[in-house]
Amino acid sequence: MAGATAIATIWDADILIWAIGQLVQAQDERLTISRRLIAPASRILGFLRRGTGRSQYVRLTAAIGRLTGTVAETTLGTTDIAPIRFRWIEASEMTPAGILLTLPDWLLMAVRQRRVLSIDPDYFGLSGGIQRWLWLLARKHAAQQSTGWVVSFDLLYARSGSAARHCDFVAALRRLARSGRLLTYRLEPVWHRGKEGVRIGRYAVPIHSAALVPGDNPAFCPQIRGTSCER
Repeated sequence: MAGATAIATIWDADILIWAIGQLVQAQDERLTISRRLIAPASRILGFLRRGTGRSQYVRLTAAIGRLTGTVAETTLGTTDIAPIRFRWIEASEMTPAGILLTLPDWLLMAVRQRRVLSIDPDYFGLSGGIQRWLWLLARKHAAQQSTGWVVSFDLLYARSGSAARHCDFVAALRRLARSGRLLTYRLEPVWHRGKEGVRIGRYAVPIHSAALVPGDNPAFCPQIRGTSCER
């Protein structure tokens, strides 16, 4: 369809992670936060451990466009069965001071209520989409299980909403499980209730920064100190 906007990806969500990190830090420093956040593109790219060549700026702009154009629908956090619709970024604008983002109210509220989780900075170094998705899911669930979180590959595939074939998705999960580690988590192939799966356990290592985790009703940051959020 002409003029259709591409759907935001897990790589685009890095921008949301950056924004939440700025909001959380500002709140910790007792600064006033709002839905409006502005910063030079180079600062955003640096936080995401990306280069600052022309192609990276083009990709950053495209990612913000997808986050602005993608409409999500959920019943999480609602008081009735009627779903709510929202955009990951309400609006964006290029200014002399940098990229100005206007973020959704519910994201700001989540930060104010501390309904966000931390993220390991090495997350940005993960090169596979399934790796990133599994790490974020583990960040939410595995820390709550003292003996590790056991989950079947079939359930992971169903939760992912992936467009990949089931066999390809499971093959990727199987390789990850056999590798034994995913950043801050131990991975162990298991059979649980007759189904192939993985046990995910936490290593005793510190986690830093702040993260957007699916299902945790996250949120974002504002304009701080005039033109940008310092990090």
